[in-house]
Amino acid sequence: MISSGDKKNGTLVIQPLPGIGDVVWHLPHLKAIAGRSRDRRITLLTKQRTLAREVLAGTDFVREVLYLEPDGGRHDGPLGGWRLGADLAEHAFEEIWILHHSVRYALAACKAGIKERIGYGIGWQDAFLTSPHSLSRRERQLSAIDKASRLLVLHDLNPVSLRPELQLTDEALAVAKTIFASVPKPRAGLLIGSSEVVKQWGESNFAALIENMRLEKDQPIVLIGGASEQGMADSLANRFGRPSWLILAIDKPILAAAAVAASCEVCIGNDTGMLNVAAAAGTKSIGLFGASQPITRDDRIIAVLPESKRHRNKNQMANITVDSVMRSLVNLDSG
Repeated sequence: MISSGDKKNGTLVIQPLPGIGDVVWHLPHLKAIAGRSRDRRITLLTKQRTLAREVLAGTDFVREVLYLEPDGGRHDGPLGGWRLGADLAEHAFEEIWILHHSVRYALAACKAGIKERIGYGIGWQDAFLTSPHSLSRRERQLSAIDKASRLLVLHDLNPVSLRPELQLTDEALAVAKTIFASVPKPRAGLLIGSSEVVKQWGESNFAALIENMRLEKDQPIVLIGGASEQGMADSLANRFGRPSWLILAIDKPILAAAAVAASCEVCIGNDTGMLNVAAAAGTKSIGLFGASQPITRDDRIIAVLPESKRHRNKNQMANITVDSVMRSLVNLDSG
């Protein structure tokens, strides 16, 4: 089942894209939709890989996070939408916003008896919606975030800003306070984690970056990553003799890691969910984009690209130099 909670009325938003960054980047849209709901809150239905329950634990406009069944589960397959609708019916939602093109979620909304159904209206999905405002043929080629933004505009909803702002909990802030109890400011964070191997800059590059950063500025550096980065973090710490200025914040809850990043003057790291989280927590962040398109919609994220322009369609993380990262860091300090 997607939830063990009690029956709830109100507004449901479906955002099924699977990344942590996908949840972060949709925060302004969720807030805008919540602003027009009866109690100014929404329920979010998404995938468990987003860690949305943890990421949004401090977000006051999200009442509850429900999870779709894992891939291959009861919400997949030809009858998946029908079964999802049966699961949703017990919540008695009054309105649904579908931030995706799939007809499955619109069919589920019909099965669940949700009266107001709003979505992109792409293809057969339009037949199951009640709103007359759907995306045009040309707008169907927009990015996921731009589609969501356009849908809001079509319904007279205009977020104050499309920059995501992540709300932290007292518990998360307490974790960061403990980690930095005797660590002076300013601090720099290195986001060494990566959800994909092709987006990983690598231990040797991070080691060289640490050396250069310490030569440039005598400041503490904190390594932020998940459980799978424990080995890299230990190896980096051992390279430098486990000094007091190199702090490890590994395998912390996602919102606690966000609080650690928020306590840093700058964060530098791979293009992964934590980069988006750090920026949304308010920290200027330098992102390493060698295997993906750079993020340009948030001025808190400074993109560093490969110096080589050859083989544009191949992974070029190895072509991102320490010197180019340092130039971005120095420019940020002097800006």
